[in-house]
Parts: sequence; structure tokens; C-alpha cells
Amino acid sequence: MYNFLKGKKLLVMGATGSEIDLIQRAQSFGVHVIATDYNTDWTKSPAKKVADAAWNISWSDLDTLEQKCKEEKIDGITAGYSEVRVENLIKLCGRLGLPCYINENQLDVTRNKDIFKRTCLKYGVPVIKEYASPDLVDDFPVIVKPVDRGGSIGISVANNKEELLKAYDYAMETSLCKKVIIEKYIENGNKVNYTYAIQDGSIKLTSTCDTLTSRLNGDLTVIQNAWLYPQRQQAEALKKVDANLRSMIEGIGIKYGTIFFSSFVDDDANSLFFECGYRLSGSNKHAYLYRLGNVNYLDIYILHALTGSTAGIVENPHPEPNLKCLTLNYFAKAGVISSFKGFDEIQALPECVLAKSFVKIGDVCKDDTAILSKICRFSFCSESPDTLSKLADFANKHLQVEDAQGHDMIYDRIDPQTVKNWWECPLKKDMSN
Repeated sequence: MYNFLKGKKLLVMGATGSEIDLIQRAQSFGVHVIATDYNTDWTKSPAKKVADAAWNISWSDLDTLEQKCKEEKIDGITAGYSEVRVENLIKLCGRLGLPCYINENQLDVTRNKDIFKRTCLKYGVPVIKEYASPDLVDDFPVIVKPVDRGGSIGISVANNKEELLKAYDYAMETSLCKKVIIEKYIENGNKVNYTYAIQDGSIKLTSTCDTLTSRLNGDLTVIQNAWLYPQRQQAEALKKVDANLRSMIEGIGIKYGTIFFSSFVDDDANSLFFECGYRLSGSNKHAYLYRLGNVNYLDIYILHALTGSTAGIVENPHPEPNLKCLTLNYFAKAGVISSFKGFDEIQALPECVLAKSFVKIGDVCKDDTAILSKICRFSFCSESPDTLSKLADFANKHLQVEDAQGHDMIYDRIDPQTVKNWWECPLKKDMSN
């Protein structure tokens, strides 16, 4: 497949575990892949061990990277998984005259929550109520976050004035531009993502998903225990927002790549949007989406980086339109990881299409922010909710992460029964986790 890519050189800006699938996909086409970041300890950058070559150069050191790319005759560059990396991708591609799927204006719209909300209103996309400052908050709870960070960085939920001031300081500390947004926290809505793939200007909805959020610590933690595909209100919700979202994508001028929109959806399938990401997503759902009948969206980024086009990308000729997917996220309590068991057994399950580990023995995990340390992630595919429920139960029982005293370090595990009944129950409030 894609024999015209054979022998080309692709630089991947970043070398975390998330980059591994991207690197291996490009390698399957005969592409020579180089991964780069500043880590000289490659245990912190596992993708370097998978790539054909690796540079210990920060992806923000544009002067050094520009010279190195010229010396090595790099044909294309790509990046994902964080807006900061994508910003440097835009700059480096501009210096070298290489294709880039995104420009600075598009990045501003999709990473700056202020600009995003204004753009939503322009295209009739509904958004959440916002407060201009902590002093103006008259109704709790609220969610507080930096305007310019993704991946849940800097986010907290506040239930009173004291928590609000603490959350505001935390968000300000993590903001790159030192600006914070305060929004009404939606208590009776379910977090939903809508993802679109764009090839040469052609827009296709690839997935929708519901989110199961941990309630162990009330609203003080923002922990997404699981994602369930498709969203159970998908047809009704899309009737209300799909046309507007497509108009917004076109209006921003997006021609290539993938974009996901995050919203809260109530029991009547009304959506309120609060952010989006125009980049590769850390959910790594490409295997599931391909089986549904889409292209492998990694191919969009690889082909465009190396050719400037996505023409000729192949969709799965044998789609499974009724396929469902369950992604489990496991997070850590505070402590030092001394034992980590069960990962290989879960990964070996035939229904498992994704297994990612983010920690190793000896890692220190903290709980002093709203976002806890990730332990690992698994995705399972099946048409049967009952099967997915049993897989969740298997994972819960087999994954064991402990500290030196033998204490369980897994923060929370979802209830498999919730998965079994998810697509049958119309109201999330009747299926609280």
C-alpha cells in the first residue's frame, strides 16, 4: 500500500508512547521514520526505540531542527497529541517549505477557548455559559481551565468561592498566555466527543462517544474512566448540530486532518460545546474507526506530510457498521509504583485493539492536581455490549498496580454493568457510575 512513499523520510516531533502507532504505520509503507525530543533517557521516550532513527533534539529547538532536517533531507514532518507540538510543527514546516495540514489561524481557533467560543457563535454552534472573572461567578459549580491548553491540563471543578480561587490560580499557572476561562459546570449532561476526518476538503463524521467520569471524589477530580462508542443519542444529537459543525469546519478553511469537538449533551440530546482539538488525539482510536469503515486516520497525517495531499487513501473495504468500542482509562492514586501486573494478559485478548502503558516500576504518582497520573489505556471492540461488559470485568480483575506496602494504586474502575446497559438506557442519570 502507498508504494510511492517507500524510502521517504518522515520526522515525528515527539517520542511518547502515543507516537508509536503513528511511527509503525508509516514504517509499514516503507517510510524511514525519525522521532525527536530532548530526552537522552529513552525510557522516557519509548517511541525512539521503535523509530528507524532518533534525535535527542527538543521539538521546540527550531534552529537546530531546521539545520538537521536540511542535512538529513527530510521529506515531511508531522506532530500531534498536543497543541504546543503542533505550533512548532507549523513553524518548522514554514521554515523548510514542507507541507503542513494546519496553519496558525486554524490552531488559534481550535486551541484558544475564547476564540473557539466566538467562532462557535458565528456558525450557530451552541456553547456553555461563561464568567468573565471569579468575582462574577454567582452559581456553582463551575469548571476552571486555561484558555490555551488541551488534554485536560490545568482543569479543576470548583463548588464554592474558596475552591474557585484555588482552581483559578492553578489554571493561570498552567496557561501559556496567562489567561483563564470560567464556565458553568454541567452536572446533568454527559460529555460527548464528535470527531470528523477531512481529506482534500471532504468532511466525514468518523465517530461519536460518551464519557464515563469517576465520581469517587465528587467534582474535585476530572477523571474520564471510559469512552463508549458510539454515543447512545447519536442520531438525535447529530440532527441538531452536525450541519453547524460542518459549516464551522469549512469556514475555518480546514482541508486535511482530524478534528474533535467536545460538548455536554443533556437528556433531550441538546449539545453545549466547550472546546475542540485539531490534531491527532491521544485516544488512539484509529483501529476501531478503520473497522467501522473509515480510512485509517493516521494515513491522512502521514500522506499529507510527505506529499501535500491525501488523494488515494484507502477506506476499509469490509466495514463493520454495528461495531461498538469501549476504551478504559486507569489512573493512579498517590504513591510509588512497586508492582504492575496483568497488562500483557489484557493486551492478548482478541477483542483488544489498543493497549498503552504510561508508567513503569518506580514512577512517583501524585494527586495534588485535578488530573491524576495515567497508568494505562485499553480499547476493546465488539458488536455486543454484554461482551464489552465482560471485557471490562476481566480488565478490572487482572490489572494490578500496587505500592511497596501492597496497597492498590488504581484510583477507580468502572462498573461493567454500566457498560452492559449503556446503549439501552436513554438517560445517563439512571446509569450513574
